[in-house]
Amino acid sequence: MIPSTQRASGEARRRLAAIDARRRQAPWRSLDPQRGHARPLVEVGHALLGPDPGPGADALIDGLATIADAMEQAFPHNIFGDLDFLAASLWHDAGGSPEGPASYLRRECGRVAALQTLFGRETAIRFRYVHDFVYGFDWAKWVARDPEARVEHGPFSPEFLASMEHRGHELLELIADGRDRKYPPLPDGRPRNPFGFSREPEAEIRLHRALAREGLLPVETWRLDAQPVWDRPFAQLRRQRAVALGLGQ
Repeated sequence: MIPSTQRASGEARRRLAAIDARRRQAPWRSLDPQRGHARPLVEVGHALLGPDPGPGADALIDGLATIADAMEQAFPHNIFGDLDFLAASLWHDAGGSPEGPASYLRRECGRVAALQTLFGRETAIRFRYVHDFVYGFDWAKWVARDPEARVEHGPFSPEFLASMEHRGHELLELIADGRDRKYPPLPDGRPRNPFGFSREPEAEIRLHRALAREGLLPVETWRLDAQPVWDRPFAQLRRQRAVALGLGQ
């Protein structure tokens, strides 16, 4: 007889497999210079959990599926979708949680999913991609503002996720006020671009693949064992690279 925990894990994995199957027609690309497309979620889950998942495995797999569903809904034009290190970070942090891994993962995966909705097309923020969150640009900027207090908190830690929630609601207030030149209301429904360089799809692909090749991403999220870096001026380096590629506005 198959233990109930293993049966449940099989059910959770089938949910990931259904998402992978749905995305085969338009798979997220990868910023891994050695890969064309992001690793399927089933492979990410298997690489982390192995054949005999421990406590919290179902919560991680269901959480990954919830995050991927939220990304698809909020960012239908997203291009790059490596989720390996995001999953590894959540799984690692859950192992040390005093409340237990399952409770931790249900809550934190839900927070990551909610951030997709907050920053995506369903609110007035209306960013086009998840790239700045997934590949660590937002996190590196956050740490650099107060390294002494923040350097121990990773790109998908509860502390950083809380800061993103706060920032999202700040932006909604700023947009609603209607007087900020960088974040005005967008009544025509177009995606928001406050960055000063083109983020049209072809430009986004060209720029971020160049950054990945040159080691200029804060987080190489296609790696389960990525080593996040915050102490370089990544935003400035990205702008400079965009200008060098002729993508400045």
